[in-house]
Amino acid sequence: HAMGSTSNLAFVLPESLPRLVTTRQSTRPHHGTVPGGSASRSTASASTAAWLCAATVAMVAMAHRRGSKARVVSPAVLDGTADNAPKVVLMGDSVLDNFFWLETPKRHLRLQLQDALAKSRNAKVKQLKCVNLAVDQMTTFDFVERKPQDNPWDVYAKARRMVAFEDDEDKEYVVDGDGVIRSVENLKQLKNVKWVVLSLGGNDVYLNAEVKGKLVSSLLPQSEGKRKEVAQEFAKRLKGVLEKVKAGAPDASLILVVPYQPHQDFSLMMGAPINDEGKRIYGDILGDGTRVLERQLLPDLVNPMVIEMIALGREMGCPIIDLSQTLDPSNEEHYGTGEIGKVNELGTPWSGAEPSDVSSDFTAQLLAHAIAEGSKASVYRGLCRQEERGWTMTVKEEKNDWIFEKDYRFGGKPVSSTISRKRQGGEKPMFKLGAFDSFLAGAGVVILINIALLLQGGSPLGFDREEFERQLESQGLKEKITTTATASKTTT
Repeated sequence: HAMGSTSNLAFVLPESLPRLVTTRQSTRPHHGTVPGGSASRSTASASTAAWLCAATVAMVAMAHRRGSKARVVSPAVLDGTADNAPKVVLMGDSVLDNFFWLETPKRHLRLQLQDALAKSRNAKVKQLKCVNLAVDQMTTFDFVERKPQDNPWDVYAKARRMVAFEDDEDKEYVVDGDGVIRSVENLKQLKNVKWVVLSLGGNDVYLNAEVKGKLVSSLLPQSEGKRKEVAQEFAKRLKGVLEKVKAGAPDASLILVVPYQPHQDFSLMMGAPINDEGKRIYGDILGDGTRVLERQLLPDLVNPMVIEMIALGREMGCPIIDLSQTLDPSNEEHYGTGEIGKVNELGTPWSGAEPSDVSSDFTAQLLAHAIAEGSKASVYRGLCRQEERGWTMTVKEEKNDWIFEKDYRFGGKPVSSTISRKRQGGEKPMFKLGAFDSFLAGAGVVILINIALLLQGGSPLGFDREEFERQLESQGLKEKITTTATASKTTT
């Protein structure tokens, strides 16, 4: 996900669904006998053919024993995207690979961006073909090589086969023969890549326990430095990804995407206020309290990470799309299926951490605008307004200089329509926390997370069980405990 959750979704996609793959195989031209000639030449020819056949079999067997990386790829690579048409390639997480969460899955971002490009007045932009290499739940940790046992995507792969996509390229992810997704290698398969759109970072926070633990513990007194530490580590990983992407597509320009804030009724820890059937629930005191705390604290926790992304964008001279200042976290229609309680055709309930049909179109418009403006260090956001005929958006551009970076705040000001502002109750924050209140709020979040971790059989935040056991062993305490238990059992 971008910041989403797959809990309570297993019932949607039965395990009996077949795993469909297409395999690219290399073949040798067929060698027949040489026409005419003596019996000895025919015998020699037959011997040569037999030798070639045996050699081919041996080579295949050796490749299989070595764990051959014969590519298992989507029809996108096999049937058209490897041609010489100029391309825009989507890479990263569910901000871009968003079909699973939409009210209308088959109208996903790839198609919306393709339509937006086709409407451009710029002839070079109009001819661009959009290709999706993004995969839900992608992180900077596994972008280069993502293994199914570490960060699985089978739920989304099966769901893709259930959607009535018109284009074959949308029915499969690009996966190697050993079951691993290698995003940069997949990019290298494509010719004439003009733009690469990259969305990463949200899942680094949501899916990585170490990152999440450091950010939460940074709320404690004199611990804010942990936020900077997380941000610097993220910047190092992201820069490594960007360098590899540029090496994979040397002539391509880059676009970075800043993820959106979750909806105000969604919690990264507690999820959405819905039941197992996806229907809205009320009176969830613990969940509602957690959502209020997250809404107040999240911008401060992730702002250093986004500032590092902005600095990298300026360093590389590439545009940035800022969705945190485009989507309205008070408007349900900007997230998931568009309404809390609504379930899409895949059985996916509303998520306040995933894009909607409406906000996916915002993203497509912003990307098409940035592409038309060319490669430069600018930041684009959308001012969205709901009118009688639907949603409209005005694109705002700001120069990505050190002043912009210094003043930047993740989420910024409310950016949606007057209707949304009324729902939100104006532009004033719900409440403002002082230093002591922030400490209490942080302590409350830590306690809630630790309760959840312990209920799931995990370890509390900041507790390294392996290190604890090593210390016990070094002091001889672990051995004593084991011996005492054994002696007691023998006596009994």
